Amino acid sequence: MTPMKSLSALLASAAMFATLAAAAPVAAAPPASLTIALPGDFPRLDPSKDTSPLGFNFRLNAFDALSELQRDGMVTARLATKWTYSPDLIEWTATLRPNVRFHDGSAFGADDVVWTIQRILADQATPVRTFLKLVKTVEKVDDLTVKFTLVQPYAIFDRQMTYINMMSKTYFDKVGDAGYGAQPVGTGPYRMVEWIKDDRMVLKSNPGYWRGEPAIKTATFRPIPSDAARASALMSGEIDLVPALPPSLLNQVGSAAGIKVGTAPGFRVIFVAFNVNAAPLDNPMIREAIDRGIDRESLTKNLLRGLGKPTGIMVPPMNIGYDASFKPTPFDLEAARKLVKDSGYDGRVIPLQYPNNNLVMANEVAQAIAGYMTAIGLKVQLKPLEFTAFFPLWLQSKLDGMYLFAFGASGYHAESVLTTMYEKGSHAYRVNDEIDRLLKQQRTVTDLVQQKKLLADAFRISNADRFHIPLYDEMQAYGMRANVDYVPWPDGFVRLYDFK
Repeated sequence: MTPMKSLSALLASAAMFATLAAAAPVAAAPPASLTIALPGDFPRLDPSKDTSPLGFNFRLNAFDALSELQRDGMVTARLATKWTYSPDLIEWTATLRPNVRFHDGSAFGADDVVWTIQRILADQATPVRTFLKLVKTVEKVDDLTVKFTLVQPYAIFDRQMTYINMMSKTYFDKVGDAGYGAQPVGTGPYRMVEWIKDDRMVLKSNPGYWRGEPAIKTATFRPIPSDAARASALMSGEIDLVPALPPSLLNQVGSAAGIKVGTAPGFRVIFVAFNVNAAPLDNPMIREAIDRGIDRESLTKNLLRGLGKPTGIMVPPMNIGYDASFKPTPFDLEAARKLVKDSGYDGRVIPLQYPNNNLVMANEVAQAIAGYMTAIGLKVQLKPLEFTAFFPLWLQSKLDGMYLFAFGASGYHAESVLTTMYEKGSHAYRVNDEIDRLLKQQRTVTDLVQQKKLLADAFRISNADRFHIPLYDEMQAYGMRANVDYVPWPDGFVRLYDFK
């Protein structure tokens, strides 16, 4: 068997406010304590039962997975110091890091890995189970070696395991399910010392962490749903860091004394997509007209004030599978109008659904898209929905016609996007058989060059079909006190141990 190759990709650079952020003074050392404002609280603390994006801010700091992602998309060691695999990519063996302990003092080993995996696989209700759907069996080889047997070849299994946080069997046997959910322990750089639901969570650094105790000694996460309230709390000194600010508040926050703001690449692509079984969107000329009729440059530069970068591919630059040769579709009003005229469009109203509380300036972006469509001769009806109402319809492929959404792979790999929206059995309204074949083939390939080619071929077909139309890479805006030196990760999750 041979070691699994690490994967890497190139990060994009941010444009707006880069000068302001670069000119700000860099702190000599991070503060001993830090208070971070998030848009909501963590749904639950048991890592075997939660996949929420907000929850990543807790899980990444309190727990360790076997593998770890880096900023550039590389997969590196965390609790597994080495991965090996069989030639057919069915058997994967993890060599575990020695001398690691959980927060309660119990030793970490193969028994904890096997128990954690089996616990998730046995829970039919947990969304975490989807990350282990290819695992047939997991078994202990010795105290520091675990073997996974998969149901099919999977070339990026080590990357998939970045989602699975290791739990202590010894501690669980003492406290049970409710106890672990109320006061969880991991092997991570921070341990939870207080959680008051919808008010605050306090974490303390782990002096016995295997990487060494992190620089931030105490961290408090504060759930503050309102954008304006988070900005006000930052400017008043109540909060040290706001990882997500809306573009409309950047100037105001950035002009406040003692505050720095900046932008950085995000990990989601904003796109429009279609129920291609519903008229008139079943007509490829209508889909092409919409694609050509949206002015991405104006949308991102003028409306979003730089918090977006036009793109021609459904994954952002840090993803394995990104290809810079895919250019945004040029805006061509006259060509779009001609396509609508030649298509035989009968004036049928096209519904445009979107989550109005999941995208930055969602209502304004949707209104702009509707304006572009009207300008080329189409009739549009905007249908905004709360994310909690929109998401189940998206999951079940029950949206009416056209929709605006964002998707990102927290694993920094295009497979997540393709598996979720293009493959047979996914949320696709219609599946291109060749894309399905290419996706399955790339799972059997460990050579990075070949893997990227297969992914690019799939996206090339997608752009020709126009079932999904990429619009722009989402950028993230953030603000912090002058004594904080924060460099966002593309996924936007705060890794407290990353402060040096």
